[in-house]
Amino acid sequence: MTNLLSVCGIEYLIIDEKFKIIEMSLGLNHFADIPNEVKPGQDVRIGFPELEGLEDIFDAILQGEQDNFELKGIRRLEDTTSPLYIDIRITNNIQEDHFSNRLIIIIENATERMVLEQSLFQGANEANLLLRNLKASKQYIDQIVTSMADALLVTTLSGKIKKINYAAQILLQYDEIELIGQPINKVIKEVNKFPLIIGDIENVDIFQNSDINILAQEVETVCYTKTGKTIPVAFSSSIVKTEIEHFQGYVYILRDMTERKQAELAKQEFLAMISHEVRTPIASVIGMASLLLYTELTAEQQDFVEIISTSGNSLLKIINDFLDFSKIQSANLELEQEPFALRSCINEALYMLTPTAREKGLKLIFLDSPQLPTTIVGDITRLRQVLINLLSNAIKFTETGSIEVSVISRKNTDINRSSAANTDEIQFSIKDTGIGIPRDRLERLFKAFSQVNSSITREYGGTGLGLAICKQLCELMGGRIWVKSELNVGSIFYFTIAASVIAEESAGASVVFSQGEIPKAIESPQVEQLAFKSQELFNAPASPDFHKLRILVTEDNLVNQKIALKQLQSLGYSADIAANGKEALQLLEKIPYDLILMDCQMPILDGLETTKQIHRCQESSFASGRRPVVIAMTANAMKQDKQMCLDAGMDDYLSKPVMKENLAATLEHWGNVIFRAKEIAGTEQKVSTTDADSVNLPIDWERLHQLSENNPEFELELLQIFVEDIQPRLEVIKIAIADYDFEQIALQCHQIKGSSANMGVTTMHLAAEKLEQLALKQERRGTSNLILELEEFIKRIQEFLIRS
Repeated sequence: MTNLLSVCGIEYLIIDEKFKIIEMSLGLNHFADIPNEVKPGQDVRIGFPELEGLEDIFDAILQGEQDNFELKGIRRLEDTTSPLYIDIRITNNIQEDHFSNRLIIIIENATERMVLEQSLFQGANEANLLLRNLKASKQYIDQIVTSMADALLVTTLSGKIKKINYAAQILLQYDEIELIGQPINKVIKEVNKFPLIIGDIENVDIFQNSDINILAQEVETVCYTKTGKTIPVAFSSSIVKTEIEHFQGYVYILRDMTERKQAELAKQEFLAMISHEVRTPIASVIGMASLLLYTELTAEQQDFVEIISTSGNSLLKIINDFLDFSKIQSANLELEQEPFALRSCINEALYMLTPTAREKGLKLIFLDSPQLPTTIVGDITRLRQVLINLLSNAIKFTETGSIEVSVISRKNTDINRSSAANTDEIQFSIKDTGIGIPRDRLERLFKAFSQVNSSITREYGGTGLGLAICKQLCELMGGRIWVKSELNVGSIFYFTIAASVIAEESAGASVVFSQGEIPKAIESPQVEQLAFKSQELFNAPASPDFHKLRILVTEDNLVNQKIALKQLQSLGYSADIAANGKEALQLLEKIPYDLILMDCQMPILDGLETTKQIHRCQESSFASGRRPVVIAMTANAMKQDKQMCLDAGMDDYLSKPVMKENLAATLEHWGNVIFRAKEIAGTEQKVSTTDADSVNLPIDWERLHQLSENNPEFELELLQIFVEDIQPRLEVIKIAIADYDFEQIALQCHQIKGSSANMGVTTMHLAAEKLEQLALKQERRGTSNLILELEEFIKRIQEFLIRS
């Protein structure tokens, strides 16, 4: 029995009422406090000191007052790797006579149980600690999310909203419960236009691919509030995952851009105001200087006037640089994408700078190549700006020698640029024999307001913005810019753009150049040929009819009035003056003006509002019987200023200071348009009404004969109904144009287009279709001409009906 108990980890000993050991098992010493010191006849408290002080309990058990007593979990070995725990149980050693003065003490190995209990206890403590930490972390994260200034929305993979923060509730004007379970496109309708799209990664197991962290680039869009209001926001999104709930979804962050947009608008308005206020006196200085140059001057006076003109143009260039830099920095510079002749663009830049190069005795060389694309799609103005800037620098820093321009084209291999897709990379190089740049200064070249050193600024001038603008323009055009240079030897500036190339058989472009002296020191035959063509263009006498144009200059500035009148006089035109829009409207009722040169910022009634009122007026209210062409002539130079003029209904735009050659080209263009319209009207008055088929009407008579079954009376009735239907629609369109109601314009044009097609009035059908397309694109430029065409067609049909 003793061996069996030992196998089970249980030992015993029997003691008398004096605590002397009477009997003990063999393995008992293993559990004693001092191993191998427990012996029969010895006081049990020596081997088991835990029993010290339990004498009263012992007596109570002996007297039968208590059945037993236990001591649990007594640690014997302090070794943490293999500890020893025991349980001690004291009970009466009952004999057959139910009386005994002996006690039996059972000692059991409790190590396994104690280790397990301690592990469980430790695990429970750790779990409690983890739970407290999780709660604290959740509170911490909740506080962060709640206090975020940006709106945060969490959705499932299917796009259902799961959670929003307080900022989102404020921004979207929804309570959280109203949006839970709703699709994300309820508040961000254009969410599917952006890179991180719902459903894009539903097949991606982000738990097996824990390194995946797709983050969409921040883009600008609008969100929709509960009341239907649209708010501009900066929007980004990314994947969110939690292993505890096994949740996969998206997190969307929306930053309210209202204040930023307002700040940008205020900045643009400030820049526009500064541009106007600064450019107006500069335009006056340059304009007067240019007029003086055409008068009889002494050599000294000629020198003074040229200095004034050069200084004014230099100041104007600095202002333009600041405006360009500001627009690029605020991401408001938009590039045009139009086809143009690449060689013409390069030759224009060379031609403009040839006089400056000739003055320094430098040669400008264009190394043309047969492999050079004929026509590309891009922004010719910005490309020319980069070329002119680099060529100007090359001329400025070169005293002797030459400047060479070369171009190569190759298929674009930069797959990392979105602008590179399906394009060619066109590389330009401008090589000079100038002063060169120290190698340790090259990195400063393309930084804003930075030059190689201060002595350069003192000797050559400049703001340090030119190359910074070139760098940003090249990057906007999908390319880059860099330089190689050797001190006192020269520099080579390289830059690239990404552009689509148009096949040569479909290519075609025409370029008009500024009037100027034919350069003598020039190496490129293409540039020389363009120079001769340019001189021929401006030396050719204008059509006498052009000079019969009735022109009204609407300008409040006295100096600008004089400059405009003198420029027009030198071009062979005469004009009247109105000091503000109100005066202009009064004069239009009395004098049949063909064209108005309109300033934008004027007292009493500005140019934009005046133009809108002109479009609201019936054509019969004008002395000429037709609406005049309106051309903006303003010192506002921002792109949005030009668009604002066109949106107001102006037909064209000239930026001050107005160069004489630009004014001449504009008047020539619109003179052609005006006199063509007059010729059409004059021809109609001579048309015979005896034979309907012989009248030069824009009607498919065969179609009309089919409709009427060759009934002339029914044909006239149809045409009368057609005119009565179209006339009020044209008036509605004119009002809609003035009110920017493009939807109404498109609706009315669609009706006119359908009616014209049914009647066989093909030319009206085409004009209405063009006008409808402009309305769908929300473009106002060109609408005036198309309305004029439609009204001319109706007028001709009316005259035919009267004569018939």
